[in-house]
Amino acid sequence: MPAKNSTSKSLASAARLYAAEKSEHELQRLLGVRQMEARSKKRGSRTLAAPNTWQTWELELLGKYTDKEVARRTARTRLSIVNKRRRLGISVMPELRPWTAQELALLGRVPDKAIARQIGRPYKTVHTKRTALKIPNAAGVFRDWTETEDKLLGTLPDREAAHRLNRTFESVYQRRSKLGVPVNNPDYRKWTSEEDKLLGCQSDMEVGRRLKRTEMSVRHRRLKLGLARPDPTHRPWTREEEALLGTMTDAELAKRLHRTGNGVALRRARRKIPKFNRTRRIWTAEDDRLLGKLSDKEIASRLNCTSTAVSLRRYRLGIAAFENLTVKERP
Repeated sequence: MPAKNSTSKSLASAARLYAAEKSEHELQRLLGVRQMEARSKKRGSRTLAAPNTWQTWELELLGKYTDKEVARRTARTRLSIVNKRRRLGISVMPELRPWTAQELALLGRVPDKAIARQIGRPYKTVHTKRTALKIPNAAGVFRDWTETEDKLLGTLPDREAAHRLNRTFESVYQRRSKLGVPVNNPDYRKWTSEEDKLLGCQSDMEVGRRLKRTEMSVRHRRLKLGLARPDPTHRPWTREEEALLGTMTDAELAKRLHRTGNGVALRRARRKIPKFNRTRRIWTAEDDRLLGKLSDKEIASRLNCTSTAVSLRRYRLGIAAFENLTVKERP
C-alpha cells in the first residue's frame, strides 16, 4: 500500500506539472471539453450531450427547418448539417408558410427587397416567386422625374445621385444621358487632338501608361473614333525580309524575324510567293547520282531535306536502296 500511494502521488505531481505548462485552451482540447458550449449558450440554443454523435432531437430537425435554422439550434456548422441531411436522403425544407393573397398583391408594385423586409421572407424567395408568376418588376419604373431631380443630375456622381434620389444607378445614368447632361467626374479630362493621334499606333495599355489614363478609357476612345486594334509586333517590311519569304517555313521565318506566323503567311500570300515545302525539291543530276550509293538518311543530311523525300525520289527512278546493295554483296 505505501508503494501504491507513493506511485499515485508521483503521478499526480507529474500531472500537475504537465498541466501547469499547458494553456487553458489546450487543456480543454486534451480533456475533450467542447468549445461550442459557450457559443451555443450565447445563441440561446441547446448544448449537445455528445461532441460528435448526432442526437435524436437533432435528426428530427432536419428537413423541418432550414439548414441555417438547424445550425443555429444545434450549434453545428451548415456544411455538417447539409452533409448529414444528404446522407439520410432528406430533402431541403420547403417554404415555411404558403403565400397569402396580400403578399402576392405586393409583388411587382413594391421592390423585392422592400417586400422581403415587410413580410419577413428572404429576398431570393421573393424574387423567385415573382419571376415564377411572370410578374414584371414595375416598382419605381413609372415614377416621373421632377424638375428638382433633373437639376441634380450632373452636379454629383451618378451613384451618389441615385442614393440621394432613392433611384437605381441605371435609372440615373439613362436619364442623364437622355438629357445630354455631362457626367460629373472630377478626374475626367477631355481628349486632345495630340492624344487621339496616339490611338491605334500602340497598344491600349501603352497609350494609357503614356497619357496616364486607364486602359478601358483608351479602348472606349479608340472604338468611338473607329480605329482598329493595333498590332504590337507591326512594323514595315524591308526588302531583305521579303527576299526570305518562301525560302523556309513561315514558322521558322517568323521566329527568325521576330514576327507572328500569321503576319509572315499574310505577307507571303500578298506577294504571291508559294509556300515552302521541304518535300518539293528540285532534283539535279548531281543529286540523283548520290541515290543508292549512300543511305537515304545520309543523303538527306547532305542535301538538307527529309529522308522521305530521298526515298520517294529513289523509288521513282527505280534505284535500289544502299542497304540492299550491301546485303547482296555479303557472302
